[in-house]
Amino acid sequence: KTFIRRPFIWTNIKLGMLGAVLALAVLGGLLYYMDLNFPELNLFQDPIFLGALFLGVFILGVLISLLSTFFATQRFLNLRTDDLYY
Repeated sequence: KTFIRRPFIWTNIKLGMLGAVLALAVLGGLLYYMDLNFPELNLFQDPIFLGALFLGVFILGVLISLLSTFFATQRFLNLRTDDLYY
């Protein structure tokens, strides 16, 4: 089963990384916009917090992609051939 599942998982991990990078770009843009319009929020004062936030978003994006792909492929690999094709 792993030789069937592995290509699907790697492809979707890459897609999860791409989605996470896009989400980080949007998040970074929003934070920059908020910092320009509301400087009293001091959003960029703590770089460790921002790094942890960005890392958490990236890891969560990859993890969600990994888990959903694993469970989806597991479901279809456990089906009988008759159940696949009505």
